[in-house]
Amino acid sequence: MPILLGVILVVALIAFELFNFDTTRFALQSLLGDVRFLSVSWATILAVAFCAIDFAGLVRFFMPGADDGQRPEYWYLTGAWLLGATMNAIMTWWAVSLTLLNHDLGNEILSRATLLEVVPIFVAALVWLTRILFIGSLTVAGSHLFGD
Repeated sequence: MPILLGVILVVALIAFELFNFDTTRFALQSLLGDVRFLSVSWATILAVAFCAIDFAGLVRFFMPGADDGQRPEYWYLTGAWLLGATMNAIMTWWAVSLTLLNHDLGNEILSRATLLEVVPIFVAALVWLTRILFIGSLTVAGSHLFGD
């Protein structure tokens, strides 16, 4: 049973990272334009970097000696991971804002202006909290789910 839960969590992590990658790429593309390096857009390069930081932080938590928390690189990587998560939340906010601008929104209960203000903040906060809590739970329960 722990293996099944572990597989479900891994699938969820992959789906979450795909969403984070694409919203980050979309937001950066809108901000940076179509600037390229070796035919790859800067937006894609930065989105890959943020996802890689996420995975590096996650892998580091499962490495031997990661639970001591005494080494400086552990805290540097944790800080980089937290900054990456915050940057991704900002990019999610921007991507959701841009997407909502192209849709007809609003009804009798909530106006378009209210939805354009509240929904992007809500989604970005939800993504940020989910990332921290989800990866935090994997770090605590990961060895139990996937074996030592």
